[in-house]
Amino acid sequence: MKTITHLILRRDRLLIAAWIAVAVGVPAFNAYSLAALLPTQAARIAFIDAADANPITLALLGPVHGTSIEAVVAWRSSVQSLLIGGLAGLLFAIRHTRAEEDTGRRELVAAGAVGRYAAITAVVAVIAAVNLAVAGLQAAVLGLAFGYPADGSLLFGLVGGAGSTAFAACGLLAAQLCQSAPLARAGGVGVLVAGLVPGVILPEEAVAYLPAGWPRVARAYGDERWWVLLVPLAVALVLTLVAYVVCGRRELGAGLLPERPAPARPAPRGAAGLAWRLYGGQTASWTAALGMASVGVGWVSASFEVGTLTGETLLEIFTYVFCMVVACLAVTGALRPLGEESRGRASAVLATATGRTRWLGGHLVLGLAAPAAMLLVVGVGTGAGHALGTGLSDTVLTQVGTALVFVPAAWAVAGVAIASYGLRPRAAVPLAWAVLVGSAVCVAMWEAGTIGTTAFLLTPFGYGHPSLSPGFLAPAGYALAAAGLVTTGSAAFARRDLLA
Repeated sequence: MKTITHLILRRDRLLIAAWIAVAVGVPAFNAYSLAALLPTQAARIAFIDAADANPITLALLGPVHGTSIEAVVAWRSSVQSLLIGGLAGLLFAIRHTRAEEDTGRRELVAAGAVGRYAAITAVVAVIAAVNLAVAGLQAAVLGLAFGYPADGSLLFGLVGGAGSTAFAACGLLAAQLCQSAPLARAGGVGVLVAGLVPGVILPEEAVAYLPAGWPRVARAYGDERWWVLLVPLAVALVLTLVAYVVCGRRELGAGLLPERPAPARPAPRGAAGLAWRLYGGQTASWTAALGMASVGVGWVSASFEVGTLTGETLLEIFTYVFCMVVACLAVTGALRPLGEESRGRASAVLATATGRTRWLGGHLVLGLAAPAAMLLVVGVGTGAGHALGTGLSDTVLTQVGTALVFVPAAWAVAGVAIASYGLRPRAAVPLAWAVLVGSAVCVAMWEAGTIGTTAFLLTPFGYGHPSLSPGFLAPAGYALAAAGLVTTGSAAFARRDLLA
């Protein structure tokens, strides 16, 4: 285990350093910017009143527990810390478990004097150490650099670290259950997004058992509740133990359940047919899941009203969340050619009469058509569900338009993945997900007032925000940017060598 741990640290030392820097830098930036934005008690009270009166902000982040600058910074930074640490840990766990098996490197390591659980134990140790380091550095920066109380700073850091570890354990389990790294990433990111969607229907205390509620119930810099730490730690422990059990029961390279033999079918026609044969089932499953969830949200929103949160606002919030989920799936789909190349399948196909442009184009057809189809299903589902509850059929067209406006943004984040795959394939995964995480962080920063609307509109998640009216300029600009990125990636792939 010690050798594998050293290998992981050496291989991803820059990635880990960036992970720690971003996770520590975000609350520090919030502390600096909010102190300048809200220098007086009166300014903070006005800001808190405005935040509590905004149903979208209240549903996503909960109420501010206190009027001190420390409480405001903790309120603003908590979900950001969970998102950054959770996504980084989740992808890191899959990268060094399932992805290693997909490329065949895990089999080479297992041929040596290495135990069955050595790799998974090394990953757990590294992730736990990184999250502990992030928690300690966050507490130190907030406590020493900004003079915040030590107890509140430590609780803030530990809640974020424990929650991030729970999401990493989820990624670890997904890596053991799923048959491939892309499927594990899609499932893990889906759980992450679902966990961070606040329990707007549940009472405040019940939200403590949901990931989005851990920091708000802990109340750092208020009446600190240290017992909340036990919830994410218990979740992380249970998921990790289950991952160990599954790891011991499955064959190397397989999931928990063996794949069922596929029925005899004609050979796929063309590169696009091959891409659909490989990943069409996953795409259809995610589309169906989004459709069912969309109908449910639309139905609930028809009769929903809690305080200032109306059904229309709830529908806007969840439509935006669904759009962000589709963006995550768009990145996963855009990275599928990298998985095919890393596993040696691309070289086998390209050894035939199929050219590089044709092969990559087949994957791009599916990768770019899938987000558009998913967003169409989200619009129809939310609109139809709402129409069934209210009897107002015009909601369907409105929701379809709202969802389809987000298509260029989904194509843009997919375009970043495609361009980086063509130019620097080994950096494609961290770069694509870094752009996605950075865009999500900018959403929270704009809602806090730390960045302006113009800067926010330059991010993929900007113009689709329910509080903004995008017009046609921003979607058109992102559509052109996506086209440029896809063209760049395709041209670079046609010239470079395949991965060994």
